[in-house]
Amino acid sequence: MRSYPMLAPFMLAKPPRLSPRAQRLGAGGQSGAWGIADEAMRRVRKGEDILLLTLGDPACAPHPAIVEAGQKALAAGRTHYTPLLGEPLLREAIAVAEGASADNIVVVPGAQHAGFAVMMMLAAEGDEVILSDPYYATYPGVVTASGATPVMVPARADLSTDVEAIAAAITPATRIIFLNSPANPSGTALTAADFQRLSALAQAHDLWLVIDEVYASFRFDGTPVRAWQHGPAGRTVVLNSLSKSHAMTGYRMGWVVAPDPLVPALADWSAAALFGVAQFVQDSALAALALPPSELADYHGGFAARARLVVDRANALQGLRAAMPVGGMFVMLDCRGLEEDDLAMARALIDKAGVAVLPGTGFGAGGRGHVRISLTPDARTLDKAFDRIAGFIANR
Repeated sequence: MRSYPMLAPFMLAKPPRLSPRAQRLGAGGQSGAWGIADEAMRRVRKGEDILLLTLGDPACAPHPAIVEAGQKALAAGRTHYTPLLGEPLLREAIAVAEGASADNIVVVPGAQHAGFAVMMMLAAEGDEVILSDPYYATYPGVVTASGATPVMVPARADLSTDVEAIAAAITPATRIIFLNSPANPSGTALTAADFQRLSALAQAHDLWLVIDEVYASFRFDGTPVRAWQHGPAGRTVVLNSLSKSHAMTGYRMGWVVAPDPLVPALADWSAAALFGVAQFVQDSALAALALPPSELADYHGGFAARARLVVDRANALQGLRAAMPVGGMFVMLDCRGLEEDDLAMARALIDKAGVAVLPGTGFGAGGRGHVRISLTPDARTLDKAFDRIAGFIANR
C-alpha cells in the first residue's frame, strides 16, 4: 500500500482564497445599521428589558387565508419544482396588482433577491450605479457584488431624492439609477415630476431605472405613483414582494417586473441560482393577492396611525425633530439637538433607556444625526418607548 507523508500543520493554516466577488460583497454588503439590532436581540434573549424599534418585520401574523393556503398546498403535496419564471396563475395575479403583463413578471424569493438578481444581470465591472443617500442598507453590497461601483448622491435636507443632484452625478460609466419609493429609511417618495425627469435622464444617457417598491402599499398621502406606469418604457425595472404588504417576511416571496429583454436573462439566473420558488409558497402568495383591500385595511392603516404617534411624541421632546413620512414602516428622528453622533445616540438609548433604534449612518452619510424608528411594534409599545426616551432626555 502506498503511504503519503503527513501534511505539516502550517500547510493547512491558510485556506484557498475566496473570489473577488465574495470580497466585494463582504466589503459592501454588511452595513453597520444592523449592529445595534443584533445586540438588542442578544440582550433580550438574555432577559434584559429592551424595547425593539429596529427591524421592519411586522409583529402580526399573516392573514389566516394565507396560512390556510400554505397548509393546504403542503397537504396536497405541492412541494415540487416550479417553472423558472413562476407559476402561471401567480404571475397573472402579480401582473394585475402591478398593472403589467404576466410576460413581464419573474417570481423570486423576496425583493432582496430580486435586487441582487437584477444587478447581476444589468451591472458589471466598470459600471456605476447611482443611489440616493440615505439608502437601504443592503444596496451597496448588492451593487458591489456585481462588480459595479455604487455612487452615493446626497438627498435633500428633508431626505427626499434629489433628482437634479442625480442628474449632475451621471458620468459615461453610469449604468443604473437604483432607488426605492417609498424609501427606507427616509419615508419619502418619488413624485410624478420626479419620474418624468428620471425618464428623460434614462433616455438621454442610455440608463436603467431600478425602483424598489416594497412599501408601495403603505402610502399615507393617497395613491402611490408607481414606477412601471411612470418610468421610462423599456428601461424601468420594479422590485416588489409580499414581505411588508402582507406581513409575509419569512415566506421570501417577491418578484421583478422586467422589460422583455431582461426576462429571459432572469430565467437563466433562476436556473443557475434558484431553480424556482417553492410551490406551497407561491400558493400562499396567490391567496394573499386574492384578498380584498378591506381585509388588509386595518393592517395598512395601523402604520399611518403609529407614524403620527411617533412624530407627535418626538416633536414634543426637546432636542428631537421628526416629519410625517409619506409612506413606509419607519420614522427618521433628527437627534442633532441632543447628539450629533447618531451611533452614540443609539447606544445611549439602548444602554440607558432600554430602547433599541438604528443609527442613521447605517444607511449612509445622509442619515447622519438621525435614528430610525420602526413602526412595526404596537402603539402601546411605541408609547412606552417614548416615555423612556423622555426620561432619558430629562436625565441628561
